[in-house]
Amino acid sequence: MRLALSLPVLVLVLSMVLEGPAPAQAAPDILEMLKEFGNTLENKAREAIEHIKQKDIATKTGAWFKETFQKMKEKFTES
Repeated sequence: MRLALSLPVLVLVLSMVLEGPAPAQAAPDILEMLKEFGNTLENKAREAIEHIKQKDIATKTGAWFKETFQKMKEKFTES
C-alpha cells in the first residue's frame, strides 16, 4: 500500500523538477529573446530590400516578361 501511494508522489515531484522554471520566472528572458529576434528580423529585412534595390531584379524580371509576351504575341499573329 505504501508503494502504491509513494509512486504517484514520486512521479509528481519528478515532473515538477523536470518542467523547468515557472513562466513568471522565465518571462524576462522570453521578452529579451523576442526583442532580439525582432531586431534581427528587421535588420535582415532591410538588408534584403537593399539587395533587391541594388540588383534591379524587379526591373529585369519585368523586362523579361514583356519581351517573352511580345515574342508570344508575334508568334500568334504570324499563325
